[in-house]
Amino acid sequence: MLSEVQMLNRTTNHLGFKSGVKSGPKSDLAERFYDNGYLIGRGAFSSEEVAQLRGMLSALYQNIDSLKENKFRDIGALNGLDVGTQQPEIDRPTNINPDLLETAIYQKLKNVASEILGRNAKYVFDHVICKMPGTKVKTAWHQDRGYMLDKVELNTVNFWVPLQDTDERNGTLGYVPNSHHGDLMPHGSEGVHPHVRKVELGEIDPVYCKVKAGDFTAHHPLTLHGAGANLSDTPRLAWSVHFGAYGRLEYLRPSNLGPVIKRLTGRDKA
Repeated sequence: MLSEVQMLNRTTNHLGFKSGVKSGPKSDLAERFYDNGYLIGRGAFSSEEVAQLRGMLSALYQNIDSLKENKFRDIGALNGLDVGTQQPEIDRPTNINPDLLETAIYQKLKNVASEILGRNAKYVFDHVICKMPGTKVKTAWHQDRGYMLDKVELNTVNFWVPLQDTDERNGTLGYVPNSHHGDLMPHGSEGVHPHVRKVELGEIDPVYCKVKAGDFTAHHPLTLHGAGANLSDTPRLAWSVHFGAYGRLEYLRPSNLGPVIKRLTGRDKA
Protein backbone atom coordinates (compact mmCIF):
# COMPACT_ATOMS: atom_id res chain seq x y z
CA MET A 1 0.00 0.00 0.00
CA LEU A 2 2.81 2.41 0.78
CA SER A 3 3.88 2.51 -2.86
CA GLU A 4 0.50 4.08 -3.64
CA VAL A 5 0.98 6.97 -1.24
CA GLN A 6 1.54 10.16 -3.20
CA MET A 7 2.66 13.60 -2.09
CA LEU A 8 1.34 16.77 -3.66
CA ASN A 9 4.73 18.39 -4.23
CA ARG A 10 3.93 22.01 -3.63
CA THR A 11 5.22 24.58 -1.15
CA THR A 12 4.05 27.94 0.08
CA ASN A 13 6.69 30.38 1.27
CA HIS A 14 4.97 33.78 1.21
CA LEU A 15 3.47 33.29 4.69
CA GLY A 16 6.96 33.40 6.20
CA PHE A 17 6.92 29.99 7.90
CA LYS A 18 10.26 29.11 9.42
CA SER A 19 12.08 25.80 9.35
CA GLY A 20 11.57 24.65 12.92
CA VAL A 21 10.24 21.10 12.64
CA LYS A 22 12.66 18.36 13.57
CA SER A 23 13.08 15.81 10.85
CA GLY A 24 11.28 12.56 11.47
CA PRO A 25 12.46 9.02 10.88
CA LYS A 26 14.37 8.64 7.64
CA SER A 27 12.02 6.44 5.67
CA ASP A 28 10.92 7.90 2.34
CA LEU A 29 7.33 8.15 3.52
CA ALA A 30 8.32 9.93 6.74
CA GLU A 31 10.56 12.39 4.92
CA ARG A 32 7.74 13.36 2.57
CA PHE A 33 5.30 13.71 5.47
CA TYR A 34 7.60 15.88 7.60
CA ASP A 35 8.80 17.92 4.63
CA ASN A 36 5.42 19.09 3.33
CA GLY A 37 3.27 18.62 6.44
CA TYR A 38 0.70 16.37 4.77
CA LEU A 39 0.33 13.63 2.19
CA ILE A 40 -2.37 11.84 0.22
CA GLY A 41 -2.80 8.08 -0.05
CA ARG A 42 -4.52 7.02 -3.27
CA GLY A 43 -6.56 3.84 -3.61
CA ALA A 44 -5.57 2.57 -0.18
CA PHE A 45 -8.89 0.90 0.65
CA SER A 46 -11.22 -1.36 -1.31
CA SER A 47 -14.84 -0.45 -2.03
CA GLU A 48 -15.90 -3.22 0.38
CA GLU A 49 -13.75 -1.77 3.16
CA VAL A 50 -15.14 1.71 2.56
CA ALA A 51 -18.73 0.42 2.53
CA GLN A 52 -18.18 -1.43 5.80
CA LEU A 53 -16.78 1.64 7.56
CA ARG A 54 -19.42 3.94 6.14
CA GLY A 55 -22.16 1.65 7.39
CA MET A 56 -20.67 1.44 10.88
CA LEU A 57 -20.25 5.20 11.21
CA SER A 58 -23.62 6.03 9.66
CA ALA A 59 -25.28 3.74 12.20
CA LEU A 60 -23.97 5.93 15.03
CA TYR A 61 -26.01 8.84 13.72
CA GLN A 62 -29.18 6.80 14.14
CA ASN A 63 -28.73 6.96 17.92
CA ILE A 64 -27.69 10.58 18.45
CA ASP A 65 -30.19 11.13 21.26
CA SER A 66 -28.52 8.40 23.30
CA LEU A 67 -25.02 9.89 23.02
CA LYS A 68 -23.59 11.80 25.92
CA GLU A 69 -23.45 15.53 25.35
CA ASN A 70 -19.66 15.60 25.39
CA LYS A 71 -19.50 13.03 22.58
CA PHE A 72 -21.81 14.82 20.16
CA ARG A 73 -22.18 18.36 18.83
CA ASP A 74 -23.35 20.22 15.76
CA ILE A 75 -21.05 23.19 15.24
CA GLY A 76 -23.43 24.69 12.67
CA ALA A 77 -26.53 24.58 14.86
CA LEU A 78 -26.45 28.27 15.74
CA ASN A 79 -29.03 31.05 15.54
CA GLY A 80 -31.99 28.70 15.97
CA LEU A 81 -30.90 25.97 13.55
CA ASP A 82 -31.75 22.46 14.73
CA VAL A 83 -28.99 20.24 16.09
CA GLY A 84 -28.15 17.49 13.63
CA THR A 85 -29.07 19.44 10.51
CA GLN A 86 -25.75 21.15 9.75
CA GLN A 87 -22.47 19.49 10.73
CA PRO A 88 -23.01 16.87 13.45
CA GLU A 89 -19.81 15.44 14.93
CA ILE A 90 -19.17 12.50 17.24
CA ASP A 91 -16.02 12.31 19.37
CA ARG A 92 -14.26 8.99 19.90
CA PRO A 93 -16.73 6.78 18.00
CA THR A 94 -14.35 3.88 18.71
CA ASN A 95 -15.50 4.11 22.34
CA ILE A 96 -19.09 3.68 21.20
CA ASN A 97 -18.35 0.87 18.73
CA PRO A 98 -14.97 -0.76 19.48
CA ASP A 99 -15.36 -2.91 16.36
CA LEU A 100 -14.10 0.11 14.42
CA LEU A 101 -10.66 -0.75 15.77
CA GLU A 102 -10.83 -4.10 14.01
CA THR A 103 -11.66 -2.77 10.56
CA ALA A 104 -9.19 -3.15 7.71
CA ILE A 105 -9.09 0.62 7.26
CA TYR A 106 -8.07 1.24 10.87
CA GLN A 107 -5.33 -1.40 10.67
CA LYS A 108 -3.99 0.03 7.42
CA LEU A 109 -3.92 3.55 8.85
CA LYS A 110 -2.06 2.27 11.89
CA ASN A 111 0.53 0.65 9.62
CA VAL A 112 1.06 3.89 7.70
CA ALA A 113 1.41 5.84 10.96
CA SER A 114 3.98 3.32 12.21
CA GLU A 115 5.96 3.78 9.01
CA ILE A 116 5.94 7.56 9.44
CA LEU A 117 6.74 7.53 13.17
CA GLY A 118 9.42 4.88 12.84
CA ARG A 119 7.92 2.83 15.66
CA ASN A 120 4.68 1.08 16.55
CA ALA A 121 1.84 3.61 16.36
CA LYS A 122 -0.87 3.71 19.02
CA TYR A 123 -4.34 5.23 19.05
CA VAL A 124 -4.65 8.80 20.34
CA PHE A 125 -8.03 10.15 19.21
CA ASP A 126 -10.76 9.80 16.58
CA HIS A 127 -13.93 11.56 15.53
CA VAL A 128 -16.44 11.48 12.71
CA ILE A 129 -17.94 14.50 10.94
CA CYS A 130 -21.00 14.54 8.71
CA LYS A 131 -21.49 17.67 6.63
CA MET A 132 -25.18 17.57 5.81
CA PRO A 133 -26.43 18.24 2.25
CA GLY A 134 -26.60 21.92 1.40
CA THR A 135 -25.05 23.10 4.65
CA LYS A 136 -23.13 26.36 4.49
CA VAL A 137 -20.99 25.41 7.48
CA LYS A 138 -17.26 25.48 6.84
CA THR A 139 -14.52 23.90 8.91
CA ALA A 140 -12.44 26.85 10.07
CA TRP A 141 -8.73 27.06 9.34
CA HIS A 142 -6.86 25.65 12.30
CA GLN A 143 -3.97 23.54 13.53
CA ASP A 144 -4.96 20.42 15.46
CA ARG A 145 -2.61 21.44 18.24
CA GLY A 146 -4.80 24.51 18.70
CA TYR A 147 -7.26 22.24 20.53
CA MET A 148 -4.61 21.23 23.07
CA LEU A 149 -3.38 22.92 26.23
CA ASP A 150 -0.95 25.77 25.67
CA LYS A 151 2.62 24.51 25.17
CA VAL A 152 1.55 20.86 24.89
CA GLU A 153 3.44 19.33 21.98
CA LEU A 154 2.16 16.35 19.99
CA ASN A 155 4.10 14.20 17.57
CA THR A 156 1.13 12.54 15.94
CA VAL A 157 0.00 11.47 12.49
CA ASN A 158 -3.55 12.71 11.91
CA PHE A 159 -5.58 10.91 9.23
CA TRP A 160 -8.70 12.04 7.39
CA VAL A 161 -10.69 9.35 5.58
CA PRO A 162 -13.47 10.53 3.23
CA LEU A 163 -16.15 7.89 2.69
CA GLN A 164 -17.33 9.20 -0.68
CA ASP A 165 -15.66 11.01 -3.56
CA THR A 166 -14.90 14.48 -2.21
CA ASP A 167 -13.84 17.76 -3.78
CA GLU A 168 -14.39 21.47 -3.16
CA ARG A 169 -18.12 21.19 -3.95
CA ASN A 170 -18.90 18.89 -1.02
CA GLY A 171 -16.36 20.12 1.51
CA THR A 172 -13.01 18.47 0.96
CA LEU A 173 -10.02 19.19 3.16
CA GLY A 174 -7.59 21.94 2.22
CA TYR A 175 -4.00 22.28 3.43
CA VAL A 176 -1.45 25.09 3.58
CA PRO A 177 1.78 23.26 2.66
CA ASN A 178 4.79 23.84 4.92
CA SER A 179 2.69 25.62 7.56
CA HIS A 180 3.84 23.04 10.12
CA HIS A 181 7.33 24.56 10.00
CA GLY A 182 6.15 27.47 12.13
CA ASP A 183 4.97 27.68 15.71
CA LEU A 184 1.47 27.15 17.03
CA MET A 185 -0.59 30.13 15.89
CA PRO A 186 -3.12 31.98 18.09
CA HIS A 187 -6.54 30.31 17.99
CA GLY A 188 -9.88 31.78 18.97
CA SER A 189 -13.61 31.04 18.88
CA GLU A 190 -15.12 34.44 18.10
CA GLY A 191 -18.25 34.21 15.96
CA VAL A 192 -18.33 30.42 15.81
CA HIS A 193 -19.48 27.47 17.93
CA PRO A 194 -17.74 27.47 21.35
CA HIS A 195 -16.02 24.17 20.54
CA VAL A 196 -14.43 25.50 17.36
CA ARG A 197 -10.88 26.81 17.37
CA LYS A 198 -9.86 28.95 14.42
CA VAL A 199 -6.92 30.95 13.12
CA GLU A 200 -7.41 34.39 11.60
CA LEU A 201 -5.44 34.39 8.35
CA GLY A 202 -4.67 36.85 5.64
CA GLU A 203 -4.07 35.76 2.07
CA ILE A 204 -3.23 32.07 1.75
CA ASP A 205 -2.76 29.67 -1.14
CA PRO A 206 -4.14 26.32 0.05
CA VAL A 207 -4.16 23.00 -1.76
CA TYR A 208 -7.63 21.42 -1.82
CA CYS A 209 -7.56 17.64 -1.98
CA LYS A 210 -9.65 16.06 -4.72
CA VAL A 211 -10.03 12.53 -3.38
CA LYS A 212 -12.08 9.43 -4.00
CA ALA A 213 -13.64 6.94 -1.62
CA GLY A 214 -10.71 4.66 -0.80
CA ASP A 215 -8.20 7.51 -0.45
CA PHE A 216 -6.95 9.17 2.72
CA THR A 217 -4.95 12.20 3.78
CA ALA A 218 -2.50 12.48 6.67
CA HIS A 219 -1.16 15.64 8.25
CA HIS A 220 1.12 16.96 10.99
CA PRO A 221 -0.63 18.44 14.07
CA LEU A 222 0.77 21.89 13.22
CA THR A 223 -0.34 21.86 9.58
CA LEU A 224 -2.97 24.50 8.83
CA HIS A 225 -6.09 22.96 7.32
CA GLY A 226 -9.79 23.55 6.88
CA ALA A 227 -12.75 22.49 4.76
CA GLY A 228 -15.51 24.19 2.81
CA ALA A 229 -19.27 23.81 2.90
CA ASN A 230 -21.13 20.83 1.44
CA LEU A 231 -23.02 22.27 -1.51
CA SER A 232 -24.02 18.85 -2.83
CA ASP A 233 -27.30 17.00 -2.26
CA THR A 234 -25.74 14.10 -0.32
CA PRO A 235 -24.03 13.91 3.11
CA ARG A 236 -20.25 14.20 3.27
CA LEU A 237 -19.02 11.69 5.85
CA ALA A 238 -15.40 11.51 6.98
CA TRP A 239 -13.51 9.76 9.78
CA SER A 240 -10.45 11.27 11.46
CA VAL A 241 -8.01 9.09 13.39
CA HIS A 242 -4.86 10.26 15.18
CA PHE A 243 -1.91 8.02 16.08
CA GLY A 244 1.22 8.65 18.14
CA ALA A 245 4.14 6.70 19.52
CA TYR A 246 2.76 7.09 23.06
CA GLY A 247 -0.92 6.57 22.29
CA ARG A 248 -3.28 8.39 24.65
CA LEU A 249 -0.28 9.01 26.91
CA GLU A 250 1.03 11.36 24.18
CA TYR A 251 -0.25 14.23 26.33
CA LEU A 252 1.94 13.03 29.22
CA ARG A 253 5.25 12.93 27.41
CA PRO A 254 7.99 14.40 29.67
CA SER A 255 7.98 17.72 27.78
CA ASN A 256 4.23 18.05 28.35
CA LEU A 257 4.11 17.34 32.08
CA GLY A 258 4.62 20.98 33.10
CA PRO A 259 1.64 22.41 31.17
CA VAL A 260 -0.60 19.47 32.16
CA ILE A 261 0.23 19.83 35.88
CA LYS A 262 -0.39 23.59 35.71
CA ARG A 263 -3.79 22.96 34.12
CA LEU A 264 -4.78 20.33 36.70
CA THR A 265 -3.74 22.55 39.61
CA GLY A 266 -5.25 25.73 38.18
CA ARG A 267 -1.87 27.44 38.01
CA ASP A 268 -2.33 28.09 34.27
CA LYS A 269 -4.92 30.75 35.23
CA ALA A 270 -2.79 32.41 37.88
